[in-house]
Amino acid sequence: MRSFILRRVPVALSLVAALALGACQAGASPSLLASGAQPPPECARVENGVINLSAENLEFSAPCMVANAGEAFTIHFENLEAVPHDVAVFQDSSKANEIMRGEAITGPEATADYEVEALTVGQYYFECTIHPQDMNGTLYVVEA
Repeated sequence: MRSFILRRVPVALSLVAALALGACQAGASPSLLASGAQPPPECARVENGVINLSAENLEFSAPCMVANAGEAFTIHFENLEAVPHDVAVFQDSSKANEIMRGEAITGPEATADYEVEALTVGQYYFECTIHPQDMNGTLYVVEA
């Protein structure tokens, strides 16, 4: 009887851990940077409430963006080529929870300002919805 109970405890603990992990994921909260980690230096960063981002040769000008937690911001987007592009922000790469989707613009030299609501600390996903395989990145929201 005792060996039966000991064999069942790891199984029960595994089940509890899996359920807890699933509950955390179901809440759709953004993932966090590792403690003490900083976003990469090549990210486009918010300055005076604006992040500047452009598109050229089917690429964004930066692979990532950085915004401050609790502060709404604007993505000032410039399309430098004659094909349409846009910017959309999602909770994560599953794209199940859309936060913002800007209107597509066609360049060259077309611009749009996309307003993004204040977000909590975490990592979010952004992409051009027209070219998602080629144009996507991480939006880091950090403490100011």
